[in-house]
Amino acid sequence: MLRRRSEPLPLPSPPVSVLHVSRSAPGPAGGVDSSVGHLVEALRQRGVDARWYASARHLPWLGDRRVAAQLRARRPDLLHVHGLWQFPTRLAALLEAEIPVVITPHGMLDPWALGHSRLKKLPVWHLWERRTLARAACLQALSQAEAEAIHSLGLAGPVAVIPNAATLPDLLEHPPPHPWDGRVKQGERVLLFLGRFHPKKGLAPLLEAWRRLGSDPARFGWWLALAGEGTLPVSPCPERVLQIGPVESAMKQAVLASAAGFVLPSFSEGMPMAALEAMSWRLPCLLSPACHLPEAFAAGAALPVEPSVAALEKGLAGFLRLSPAELEVMGAAGHDLVADHFSWSRVAALTGQLYGWLLDGGEVPPFVTL
Repeated sequence: MLRRRSEPLPLPSPPVSVLHVSRSAPGPAGGVDSSVGHLVEALRQRGVDARWYASARHLPWLGDRRVAAQLRARRPDLLHVHGLWQFPTRLAALLEAEIPVVITPHGMLDPWALGHSRLKKLPVWHLWERRTLARAACLQALSQAEAEAIHSLGLAGPVAVIPNAATLPDLLEHPPPHPWDGRVKQGERVLLFLGRFHPKKGLAPLLEAWRRLGSDPARFGWWLALAGEGTLPVSPCPERVLQIGPVESAMKQAVLASAAGFVLPSFSEGMPMAALEAMSWRLPCLLSPACHLPEAFAAGAALPVEPSVAALEKGLAGFLRLSPAELEVMGAAGHDLVADHFSWSRVAALTGQLYGWLLDGGEVPPFVTL
């Protein structure tokens, strides 16, 4: 069970040097990129010497050993790898005999994720991926469901369950510019989808379910806004759907501040940053169970919906009929949930505790299974 934010968590002793490795460049994007950047900063604030190496300009295969030598020369106490299937785990395979390695799959071992592009992943799994995961000092799952998926693959090493997190916005600041370009009338509300336009996000059934609602969105004064990067799975879009495109920095804050609800009907996730960010902005949520946030359902911050057309049509119909008071209660519950259990300071404390145990030994942390 998660502790309340008021309970102190131990720092690693002595302070450690940790090198985080991911396949994407540091920047304002969401997903794994955003997660690693926030974690590194939060660890630094707790006195951990955390650094980040990304492979954006790394030539595939040709420079693996050269990069491994460069990182080895930095003499980190521990290597923390984020994501699978590409450069990070190849690098881990070259270094884990010399440096303890933590690997965070970020949902990439979930059944749906393993089945997607299976013919490409299967040879990689047998060539190095499974062996690298089995030799890691510890695997980090973002949720209990992800930990169970890891164990189901026969990976018998330690698994730590440490979630993603979100930064609470300052809701007292002057609100950012309205992002809907005058398309939404005064008094109407926007249900926000924020994420990549990837098949796993459930956009295709979401848009079909929205189309099947017919006149309900107009009758109840709702729009659906799609903010993200990629190609939409349907064309043309149903009525009362806004295509926002990629959002970063101020624009991302604007869509979160201006929305009245959030929807993410994913087929597979580690733990979606977008859902945590939406709750931090007091947005009531409609989430699929694959988002791995049962705490949001238990707290009354989100309604569950399966990523099928029929289930989404029913779920959306019920959500659009919620009263402003009901939406406000859900939003407040989500904000409190993030503040209590999904803050970066808390996640950094748990991660630091994991590092300390891996390097110093002692009592196994309560969030680690052996």
